[in-house]
Order: sequence, then structure tokens, then C-alpha cells
Amino acid sequence: MKNYSFLRLLAGVVLIFVVFPLLSEDPESERGVVFGSYGRVQPATDLEGGSPKWVNIVSHGSRLEQGSYVELDFAYLFPQSGDGPLFDFVSTLAFSESLFHGSGKWAALSTIRNLFVRADNVIWKPLGMWVGSRMYRGDDIYLLDFWPLDEANMYGGGIGLFFDDFSVEYYIGFNRLETDWQYQEKRVVAETFGTESITWMDRQRLVTGLKYQHDLSLNDSGLGMKWKLFGEFQRIGEGDKYLDPVDTDNQIVYPEDFGWSVGAQLGFHGFAPNSFSHLFVKYSGGLGAYGLLTVPHGFDINYKTTDAREFLLGFTLNHEMKWLATMAAGYVRYFEDADSNKYDNDDYWEYIFVIRPHIILHRNFYLAFEFSHQLKKTNGLHQLPDNTHKNLVPQVTKFSILPLVTIGGGSYERPQLRVVYTTAIQNDDAKYLYRPEDVRSQKSVMHYFGLSAEWWFNVGHR
Repeated sequence: MKNYSFLRLLAGVVLIFVVFPLLSEDPESERGVVFGSYGRVQPATDLEGGSPKWVNIVSHGSRLEQGSYVELDFAYLFPQSGDGPLFDFVSTLAFSESLFHGSGKWAALSTIRNLFVRADNVIWKPLGMWVGSRMYRGDDIYLLDFWPLDEANMYGGGIGLFFDDFSVEYYIGFNRLETDWQYQEKRVVAETFGTESITWMDRQRLVTGLKYQHDLSLNDSGLGMKWKLFGEFQRIGEGDKYLDPVDTDNQIVYPEDFGWSVGAQLGFHGFAPNSFSHLFVKYSGGLGAYGLLTVPHGFDINYKTTDAREFLLGFTLNHEMKWLATMAAGYVRYFEDADSNKYDNDDYWEYIFVIRPHIILHRNFYLAFEFSHQLKKTNGLHQLPDNTHKNLVPQVTKFSILPLVTIGGGSYERPQLRVVYTTAIQNDDAKYLYRPEDVRSQKSVMHYFGLSAEWWFNVGHR
């Protein structure tokens, strides 16, 4: 039997966010219904009759091999009533790479990434606030699909002051993953008949933070800079995780735990058309070292993350000239978990560097290349198949060629249609990271060949 739930969901979204608002939209106003999207589709092969394999050994590798993904933004920008607040409603519906022609199944793995209302000009023109479920982000490292400084995926709200040259923002909210570290249900005997499910453990992670950003104009030619300071605090309450569904005495007692992050960003723009550079630095401890969408590992003897640490230094760059545009990015990261063993494989250094030059053969046709190198060095020893031990230094080098057709206007303009070929070369230490049954453990050279389309047009929510 076919599953039409996705079609009903899509019809409802179109009806609520497109048809209804159009009936009352003021044609003379710039506000009203707004539709935006980010997406990519990437049919590809490994040139050996199979689907391509992800060949990245660091936490945030090159995005060229990522699967298909789409976000659909539906927003309604309410008309302003007199000199009152200016309200915006924003929703983002996201779908994973589970496409029909890749699986033959009527399935759509979807989720809501944004669902919030924002108000500007609240009492005072610079004052703004928002409430809802939100991807609350700063600047990204595009080539690695990575937000290195501020990326709070949470359910909460925020308030801020937005002036012409600086802003201050405060946010607070919650994050909960349906994993047995934060949430558990248990089947129990009902009071009347049969069994029922009760919530056994429910640990919301509190997230709160403060951001300050300052923008400066350095000359009359458009050269500018900005700097940002960032701080975040996390807390999670205690909870009991049962290990045996029958014996409730067999359990782990997770205590209250905390985390923090501090960081800064320095950026320049306008030194060439469509050009910018950003430098990021962040230092995190406790829960903050793991990330909001990650379940911590490597606890101390009390099941806490107090001694976990993460240090991150990253950069991103885009420079454009008449016939050449160059994107570059990279980061260095050190991670150490909370257990007392500082010489195990859970503690490591990693780095990646990637550069993507575009030769502009025509306004709408570019020939792009991408080169990247990544390395990961663990503090501990790895057991090899012959039962010897070795301190691994896995490395992967990639080279890609991607001729592309674009709308023109620079390396960040979209949409783009591409042909992508990538050769990934890994050393023997990198092959030891995979299980023996994994084809990546047997090959020093892996291939990726495919077609790619990428687009974005934004709702423009702050």
C-alpha cells in the first residue's frame, strides 16, 4: 500500500503558507509570502558499478561527496501596523537523501529545521526578539559544510539589539536527542489492562549564549571588517538509564553535567569584488566539546564530561578577479574526551585544507578544480590485523575537477550544474580505520564520478 502522508504534508504546507497568505497579500508591499530553498542533488558512481563511498577521516571533510538534501523555506512577512513591531514567520522543511529513484520506496525522511516567529522594532527600533525552533547560526565554512563558531540548534528564544555597526544577541533554549543518554521510555503494567509506555528518563540540555558583533568600514572603496565575540553555556540534569528492561536495578545514574564554549571571529570583505575572509577560534569544555547534536562519549568514572576539551582554529576565504575566482578553507582541531586516559584513540589532532580555484572561461561557464588534504593523529595505539600495535597517522589527499554552468556573478552564485570527478588517495594508516569488510579498507585509491546540481535562494531571516 502506498504511503501518501508526504503528499498530504506537502499539500498542507502549500495551502497554509502559499495559498492562504496570497488571498490577503498587499500587492504594493514588499512583505507577504516569501519562498526560499537550499538544496543539492548528486547522482554518482564509484566507477566500479557501485555507489560512491564517503572518503573523509576528519570530522568535517570536503562537501563534494555529500548526498542529496533539500530545505524548503516558507515565510510570511506580516505587514507593519503603524509604527508597531514588524513580525516575520519562518519555517524550514528539510528532506534527506532518501530519493525514490535511489531506493524504489515511497519514503520521505523529513524534519522541521526552523519554526519560529521573529519581531523587530519592538518598543525600540533596534530591539528584536524571536521564539521557536531554530538553526541559530553565524558564518560557515562553505567548502566543509561547517559552522565553526556559533551553531545552536535549539528550541527556545532570543533577544537582541541591532544597530548600524554593531549588535548584541542573547539566546536561551533546549535541545534533546531521542537517544538513551537523554531520553528513555519503558513498558510497564497499566493500572487497568495490558501495558503502557511511560517516560523513564527525560534530560533536556539547556543552552544559553551571548554574541557581540562589530562592523567597521575601513575606506570609501568598500573595504570593511567585522569581529565577533561568542560565549555559550550548557547544562543537563541528572537521569537514570536502565540497561535491562526487566531488572530496573541494573542502570546507570547520569549526574548533572555542564559545558561551555568561548570563541572569536575576525573577518574582512570588499578587498575585491564578492570577496571575503574569516578567521575563527573556539575553545570548549565539558558538554560544549561534543556539540549539540552529538551524544558524548569517553565519560569519566562518574559519567560526567567535565575534563573534555576541544580547540578549533579555522578559516574560510573567497577571492575573485576578472578571470579567476578562488575559494579556500581549512581548520585545525584538537579533541580530548573526559576519561582519565589521555593516550587513547578518542583523543586526537586533525586538520584539513582545501582550495577550489575557478577559471572563468565565460560568464556562465567555469572550469573548477579542488585539491584537499586531511590528516588525523590519535594519541593512542591502534591494534593491527597481525596483533601488533601502531600509532596511526591516517591521511587522505583528494583532487577533483568540476566543469560547471552557473547563473554567473562569481563562485558563490547559484544555481550551478556540475560534472564532478574526484580521486581520493589514502595511505595505509587511513585504511586501518575501516572494518576489514569495508571496501575502503582494501583500496588506496577511490573514485567518485557524478552529476551535481546545487541551489540556494534565501528567505533572509537573521
